[in-house]
Parts: sequence; structure tokens; C-alpha cells
Amino acid sequence: MSLIAWLRRLVVSLGIGLTSYLIMLAIMVLSIVYDRELEPVITLAFDSGRGIVTGLDKVSAGSHWGQVAVNHLRERVNMTHVVLSIPAIVIASVIVGIPLNRVLGGTRSALQRIAIALTSVPATVVLAIALFSFNVLAPDSYAALLRFADWVWRESLDALSGFGDTIPAARKLTNAARQGFSGHHFVIMALCSMIASFLVNAIFALAFNPRRQPIARRRLA
Repeated sequence: MSLIAWLRRLVVSLGIGLTSYLIMLAIMVLSIVYDRELEPVITLAFDSGRGIVTGLDKVSAGSHWGQVAVNHLRERVNMTHVVLSIPAIVIASVIVGIPLNRVLGGTRSALQRIAIALTSVPATVVLAIALFSFNVLAPDSYAALLRFADWVWRESLDALSGFGDTIPAARKLTNAARQGFSGHHFVIMALCSMIASFLVNAIFALAFNPRRQPIARRRLA
């Protein structure tokens, strides 16, 4: 595949990651402003996150490293926020991934574009769970990732707080977010959505786009 094709897939992935992160910030704002109205949604996300950890705990029973990974996931990762980020990734994959793939010419059919978008979501979740679970194998690299994610989160809140003079209660929202949200999980989920989208797009291209026959072979046919 040509360099332009890889750049095209990179643009699509960046668009999905950035859009999903902006939607995650919107979810954060809504959960603060409408905390009572959205309490059932938060509870559902909490129960779903706990169910994911419980399921992984059962699957990894008897495996030392599996149990270490699950315990780390249970103790260090806010699964509620991970689950809350999934709708943002779904929306971004559909409203950004499908149109960008069409405009940039990265896929041959609408069905393929839809399949890429739908496959990218579970791929993101699997990638994120693997990253959160097995970061104990590369603690230094994961610590660097957390520092980067925390920096992005702080910069995002500072940017939102900068609209305090034009957006009512912007500073109040950012102060509440600093106290109640593990923002680095949102950032990491957005990064995972970018990576998963890129990989899925590349796999679909390799699997379903037929290679062009060499000119000499076509002339002999």
C-alpha cells in the first residue's frame, strides 16, 4: 500500500480519536450539570464496569499473571469512566469514521465503511482492557503514558476554564471535574480508539482490497 493510503488512514484515526475525546468531555459536563437525572446512567456504567472485571476474573482464574492484571484493573482503573467513554467512541466512529473514509477514498463500499466503524468499537475496548490490565509488565512506559494523559486532561480543563467569562459556570464545572473525574482514562480511551481504528482500517484494506496485478501479467491475460 502507498504512503498516501497510510496517511489517509491516519487522518481518519486522528479524526475519530479527537472527536471521541470531545464527546467524552461533553459527557463529563452533562454528568455534572445533570447529576441527578443521569444517576441511573452512571449506575449502569458502574455495574457494567464491575461486570467486565468480574468476567475477566473468572476467565483468568488459575493464571498468576491473569490475576495480577485483573487485580490491577480492579484497584487502579475507574471502569465507570471507561464504560462511559464507549458511547463517545461509537458516535465518533459513525459520524466521523464513515464520512472520512468515504471522502478520502479509503474504502470501496458503504458496507465496508460501516463494518470498519462497527469493528473499531469492540477493538478499542479490547485494546484498552489489555492496556489497563497488563501495564504491570511495562510500568515505566505506562507511567509515561499516564503523565501524558494527565497533561492532556489538565490542558483540556484549563481550556474549558478559560471560557469562564463567556460560558456560565465553566470554572465551576472544571473544578468539579478535577475533583471527581479520572480524566486520564478518557484520554487513554481516545488514544485507544485512534490506534484501534487505524489497525482495523488497515486490516480491512489488506483483507478485502484486491492487489493490482502486475502490468506484464495483465498483458498476457
